[in-house]
Amino acid sequence: MAVRHPLDGATVLVAASEDLVERLAHAVREHGGRAIPFPTVRVTPPPDLRKLDQGLRMWHRLDCVVFTSAQGVEAVVERAQSLGLDLSRFAGTVAVVGPATGAAAEAAGFPASILPEEFLTDAIPNALGDVRGQTIFLPRSRLARKGLAEELRARGAKVLEADAYDAVPAEPDLASVRRERKFDFVLLTSASAANNLATLLPDDLRKRLIDEAGAVCIGPIAAEAARSLGFRVRAIAREHTVPGLVECLLEVQAHG
Repeated sequence: MAVRHPLDGATVLVAASEDLVERLAHAVREHGGRAIPFPTVRVTPPPDLRKLDQGLRMWHRLDCVVFTSAQGVEAVVERAQSLGLDLSRFAGTVAVVGPATGAAAEAAGFPASILPEEFLTDAIPNALGDVRGQTIFLPRSRLARKGLAEELRARGAKVLEADAYDAVPAEPDLASVRRERKFDFVLLTSASAANNLATLLPDDLRKRLIDEAGAVCIGPIAAEAARSLGFRVRAIAREHTVPGLVECLLEVQAHG
């Protein structure tokens, strides 16, 4: 007797950054689904490193560092190494947006002490509490929204924003997408993944995907981007992480 899996018969297009897409595709396959990996974002160094270098040279004088992605942690570590800077024994506060970012920070040698209950950038200011007079370093994607820095400044902090990395469109295999006869779901891991997916797909494939596939999104910002592009959002993960996204997909499939 054949073993049944939760995603049997489902074809899932996985739209994610190059460092996440295979991990997500593997999870879909483990649960019996047909995964079509579609890398949407490639992480590259930003065009201007001066603000990042300034923040890194101030590292041991900072009150707080806020990381909104694991890619930001990795970019900071790589740049510090190239500058010959030692980031260990950081005396300030490290705040992260979620557990994956926290794991990256811990592996880098500066474990986080602040993690918001809701894994959203907008939840970070309340998690930090009183930041009046603090110098806060915010290394993030060049394309990141400005709301976090603005909110922290409004609360009295001195915020040093720095482009730690750039997120540019990747080069997916369009032929593999075109070969598929149907799409049941599209997994969206970020707003940039959604926007780049729409940019990278030819018009006919984009229309077909929007018509056929329900979007399952990692968080509300990704869902907002998906809706603006015309996708039908089936669900938003309660826990805004990769495991949370997979669990959300399983729940949607189970309830039809």
